[in-house]
Amino acid sequence: MKTRINPVTGREEYWNEPPGLPGLWIPRGFCDRCHPFNQCLGLMNISDEEWNDLENKVDELVNDRAKLESVIVEKQLKKCTD
Repeated sequence: MKTRINPVTGREEYWNEPPGLPGLWIPRGFCDRCHPFNQCLGLMNISDEEWNDLENKVDELVNDRAKLESVIVEKQLKKCTD
């Protein structure tokens, strides 16, 4: 498997080339929104406006699991992997 470190994001990526399609580099792990939490929380599914509101609270939410869970329930987020 070919891997690289993306020079812009600094994240590890792997090369994926499905048959008959052009190849592309895909980042490993969680999306940029879920990455600080080190788990999939479905944050990819919220609007940019909602994300901007949450982004200001990321540091607080990373350290307060109960508050994070309440945001997930309130916004009815489904994990990207479900």
